[in-house]
Amino acid sequence: MPRRGELLDSVTAYCGATVAGITLFLPITFAWTQNSTPFRVASLINSVPRGAAIGVIVAVAVAVLMRSFAGPAAAWWWAFGAAVALLINHAVGRQVTTAELLTTQNYVDSVCGGVLLGALGAATLSSWQAGRPGPGFGYALGGAGTFVIGDLADLLEIPDRDPFTVLETPPRTLVGLAIGLLFLSALRHRSRFGRTPPPGVAVELPITPILAGTMLALVVLALTEWLSRQYTDAPNTEGHGTEIGVAIGAVTIAALAAAMLLPGRDGRGVLLAVALGTTADTLGAAPRPLWLLLALLAVTAAGIWVGARLPSTALAILAILLLVLFGLFNVGHDSQVLYGIGSTALGLITGYSCGAARPHYAPSGVLAIAALFLPTLINAMPHQDPAWPDRPGLPDPATPGRVALFVTLGCAAGLLILHRSRPHHRPRPPESTTAQAAEDA
Repeated sequence: MPRRGELLDSVTAYCGATVAGITLFLPITFAWTQNSTPFRVASLINSVPRGAAIGVIVAVAVAVLMRSFAGPAAAWWWAFGAAVALLINHAVGRQVTTAELLTTQNYVDSVCGGVLLGALGAATLSSWQAGRPGPGFGYALGGAGTFVIGDLADLLEIPDRDPFTVLETPPRTLVGLAIGLLFLSALRHRSRFGRTPPPGVAVELPITPILAGTMLALVVLALTEWLSRQYTDAPNTEGHGTEIGVAIGAVTIAALAAAMLLPGRDGRGVLLAVALGTTADTLGAAPRPLWLLLALLAVTAAGIWVGARLPSTALAILAILLLVLFGLFNVGHDSQVLYGIGSTALGLITGYSCGAARPHYAPSGVLAIAALFLPTLINAMPHQDPAWPDRPGLPDPATPGRVALFVTLGCAAGLLILHRSRPHHRPRPPESTTAQAAEDA
């Protein structure tokens, strides 16, 4: 029976993290914007990266609160409530007729997704440290798998890969499945609520992970919007090398600062996530059959398994660097074979990074997973559009690869600084290890 219960929690964690990841990665819908004004449509598009930043902040804050003031049982119920709120938001969205309300709903969607991701991370990642890796493995696979699969165009049956035909993301069937599984897992843990501290006993709130998540999300969002405006305001100038260099330096410094705010060496996951997010955007895009999507999930799962048993963040950052060079030397290719190789390598490296950088403090892991869905500097650059082939101000085709290369090198330097300045093992918080393990079981 305990094995069945752990299997249930693992599947639940995977489905819940997948729903949360899709919520942060894609807008709630574009289906009702066809007759709207360009300004309103642009407002909805701009709300996607802003919503992702909001979701990251909310996820880390919820994870910290769950670990400080509640037990795993409360975290499971909070995740269930967030999924229900997500479904209600989608049901209400069916009645929306204006883009202004869609923008607001997208922010509500991001908040619900952040709560779901944070509460679920607090419930599952702590059990991984207590000797029950199944739920944490499922959580990591759900978040990393959604990131690796990317735009989900084929999985969600978006015709012609046109974002304006997105009907609803995540689909209500997937949200409903997550709700059912979360309810069962919450019931399974209903007798394991954490003890409430006696009156007059102060409980310390670790504020540094919340500061790390807030700083990283806001800095990345501000830099991507600033860089995008540089291309918009001066589209005919020859390159934006200075602006890109400033943005690269600021992003790497923000990632290192966020990593240093986390306990011990938990910040390794944040640095790897920032490098992975930028690298993924250099691989291009191509239609993928369903079998390849399933293969990417399997490869990502294998990467997590290997990373958990043979952890090495040095090997992880080296693999990311090699993937950047692969994308840089194959820039402009139109080969589905090369794209399949790049996607498979991305899945394996992302999974390995998740397993190798497994944090000791659950909110640190939540931040690392959530950081995968933040916008990148490459997103801020204009891209070739078949509908506008002569668009002015397009960057050199090799520019995204160079940006990913320098960001990855900056994150590698950050990892070196983190390892040199932090001990290998950090003392555990002043709480009973036996009691905590029993609480997480």
